Amino acid sequence: MRTRLPLLLIALACTSAACTVKEANEDGTSSEETAAQEPGTTNTPMPVEPDGGIGDGAPPLEDMVLGQESGLPDSDETTQEASQEALPKSFPTAIRGKWRETDGAAVTKAQCDGYQQDNMGKVLTVRADGYSYFETGGRFIEVKLREPGRIRAVFDTTYADEPTRDELEFTVDPVARTLTVRNFDTGERSTTMYRRCPR
Repeated sequence: MRTRLPLLLIALACTSAACTVKEANEDGTSSEETAAQEPGTTNTPMPVEPDGGIGDGAPPLEDMVLGQESGLPDSDETTQEASQEALPKSFPTAIRGKWRETDGAAVTKAQCDGYQQDNMGKVLTVRADGYSYFETGGRFIEVKLREPGRIRAVFDTTYADEPTRDELEFTVDPVARTLTVRNFDTGERSTTMYRRCPR
């Protein structure tokens, strides 16, 4: 019974106009070729469209036309957007800590006390989620570049209900134990160097 059922299904399927059985004539040509040679007969093959609903694995025709199933790589813009979204909004570990603005000289513990009058606005504290100078600072809005010792990002620097933002780049030099902060905003472009505060 098992061998008859598939044969019966094949026989039923071949009775439709879409199925053509080739039979060999005595001269070696198929009946299909003979029919094409006879005048007044046409043997035009019937077009078959892939159907995704039957379970044959073919996607719907619309998807094939749009290229959704083509397997082609994403565009550069899509890849760049995805990589930007994947960058964590946090400072790399090498940048975190307390830093003091300097002209290159080593700093002391006393110079790292941000509450002293002479040090206000010069002591930078970098946390995982933001940075601060005494009462001001910034929190991440968008990260543009992130490496183990470098990050460039846009920060929300709003203070006293006045919305502001800065695009800054923090780069650490582990040998010199310095941190360079570059501000890329128009009108505020600056580069400031800091030394890591002693513990």
